[in-house]
Amino acid sequence: MHVGSQSVDEGRAREYRVVGQVFFASCEAFVNAFDFKEVVDKVTIDVSRAHFWDISAVSALDKVVIKFRREGTEVEVLGLNQASLTMIDRFGIHDKPDAAERLISH
Repeated sequence: MHVGSQSVDEGRAREYRVVGQVFFASCEAFVNAFDFKEVVDKVTIDVSRAHFWDISAVSALDKVVIKFRREGTEVEVLGLNQASLTMIDRFGIHDKPDAAERLISH
């Protein structure tokens, strides 16, 4: 699993590209690959070349999205394959109301 990034929109946004398999063994590396201290207006996470295998992976994506949103950053996740989307729709919380509170309670 690899996460690369590039600055876009004259430094006001950052695009991350995730490649590979995200599952319980790669979750920590996945979360640590994002820079939550960088001040940008928008973050795009392209996962079109990645696959989320389990609930741990879904939780890792939730953590990333919620951390950025807590900093006031708009987040967009692009390119989920159907299997990953099904897992995230079923178990993910980042797109639900009260997401931050639900993450804390886990």
